Amino acid sequence: MSSISSVDALESLAVGAVAITTLALAQAGVELTFAQWRALMVIGDGPDGATVSEIAEQIGSAMSPASRLVARMRDRDLVQAEKDARDHRATRVHLTARGSEVRERVVARRRELLEAAMGRCAPLSPDLTRACMELATALRTRS
Repeated sequence: MSSISSVDALESLAVGAVAITTLALAQAGVELTFAQWRALMVIGDGPDGATVSEIAEQIGSAMSPASRLVARMRDRDLVQAEKDARDHRATRVHLTARGSEVRERVVARRRELLEAAMGRCAPLSPDLTRACMELATALRTRS
C-alpha cells in the first residue's frame, strides 16, 4: 500500500479549496473571475485597502494586468481607486459598499460549505489546526 505524501495531500486540499470557492461564487450569484475574487480578498484584508502593486504581488500578476483588473472591477462598482495619500506614484484601491457586500456574501457561503465538508470528517485537533494556520500563513507569504 502506497502512502500519500504531504505535498499530495496539500495539492488535493488546494484543488478542493478552489472548488469550494468557485461553488460559493456561483451560489452567491456573483460573476467574478478567480483573479477578481482574489483581488477582492486582498483589498478587503486591511482597513487601508491595497495598492495596485500589492494586489499584483498577492495575486501573482504583473502591474499592467493588475491595473486592468482593477479598472474592470471599478467599472462594476466593486472598488474605487485613487492616488495614495502617502505615495502619489501609487494607486490605492478600496472596496466600495457593493464590493464589501459581495465579499462578505461569498465568504459567508464559502464558510458554510467548508463547515459542511468538515462535518463529514474527523474533527481537527488543536495541534493540527495550528499547523494548518502556519501552513496557510506560509502559503500566503510564500515563505
